[in-house]
Amino acid sequence: MKWLNIVRIVLIAFYAFLWIGGVTSYVLMGGPPEEMAWSAPLLLALAGGLLLVFAPASERPVLLIAGLVGFGAEILGVKTGFPFGAYAYTTVLFPHLFGVPLVLIAAWLILFSYVRQMVTQPLAGAAWMTAIDLVIDPLAAHSLGFWEWEQGGWYYDIPWTNFAGWFFVCLLLFLLFRRPAEDDPQARWFGLSIILFFTIIAVGTGLFLAGAVGIALLILHGGWRYRAERRSLQRASGDGSSTPSREPGA
Repeated sequence: MKWLNIVRIVLIAFYAFLWIGGVTSYVLMGGPPEEMAWSAPLLLALAGGLLLVFAPASERPVLLIAGLVGFGAEILGVKTGFPFGAYAYTTVLFPHLFGVPLVLIAAWLILFSYVRQMVTQPLAGAAWMTAIDLVIDPLAAHSLGFWEWEQGGWYYDIPWTNFAGWFFVCLLLFLLFRRPAEDDPQARWFGLSIILFFTIIAVGTGLFLAGAVGIALLILHGGWRYRAERRSLQRASGDGSSTPSREPGA
């Protein structure tokens, strides 16, 4: 419906406005002003909502379940320290349910839908999502102040259990949903925007190792996109000698 497309365009434009404002405020001012505290959770909620509403029909239950599984893992982590380690959320992302920001449902489904567009092999998918957390966590736990760790570690004072826990939960998700995802350019672009968001802030605030990981992920995305486009052209022209499996498009 035409009006629905108009609403979608307006909301995406608002997301872009929040994205640019967030990057600018964190890089130049150390964070948004107090009266703009709502912008961080709204950015994630808006992306997650748009993904869920406009995803292919067969993908919506998958994304919702992935978001709820991730949220459940966060509740378990906050209450018990398993599987990520002992940590607690601050009030930056609000509102909370059982000590976890509700917007984390959106965060999990955004990243899962993004990586699932690229790969469905469980180990590769879990590794990719863990690499994304290498970019996100140093900022979220420090510069952005989303959560706090009770114990430190070698990587930006983050315990190794965090990344092991991420890999475990993500592996579970990819084992649960092994069928190839329907093509969804929106999922790829929202996921890419989140990686780019944290990469720019990491470089801009001097977290160069995290920034380097983010740049590597952006290059990997470009490589996947190039490979997908090339094989698509080969199929269209009839040059492919065999029928390839679903492309990990970007």
